[in-house]
Amino acid sequence: MTAFPDIVIGAPGEGEVLELPFGVFTVRISGDQTGGALSVVDSILPAGALGATPHIHHGHEEYFLITAGEVTFDTADGVLAVGAGGSVSVPRGQPHGYRNTTAEPATLTTLFTPAGYETYFRAVAEASAAGEEITPALLTALRAQQQTTPATFT
Repeated sequence: MTAFPDIVIGAPGEGEVLELPFGVFTVRISGDQTGGALSVVDSILPAGALGATPHIHHGHEEYFLITAGEVTFDTADGVLAVGAGGSVSVPRGQPHGYRNTTAEPATLTTLFTPAGYETYFRAVAEASAAGEEITPALLTALRAQQQTTPATFT
């Protein structure tokens, strides 16, 4: 097991802010700060935003805490809307996607164990800032670098 190198303290409003086509994502704690053990990312999904099409993580788990608004999750078991104060745990290997289907912004905090998936968000932000078109094919290619593959629900 990897040990945390130091205590990480982030003040409110601190973090690496990433402007993505589907919301603003802020890396609060990165894998670099935890020896790769976990990362924490806050997200603001605008009204109607697609957070992520269905996909499967093969290299990490993902935990969502909805802090404001409502986020709709697509899973193999069906569709579930989760409001503020709710949480969702997605084990490695489980297909899922999420979106904001409401007319209000939604905010969520996501924990990744082990860390590393924050580099996907960085790559999307860099491509967007460079003027690259953010297509489903590009997102699939960037996710593949993080042991993540597309999923479909039947």
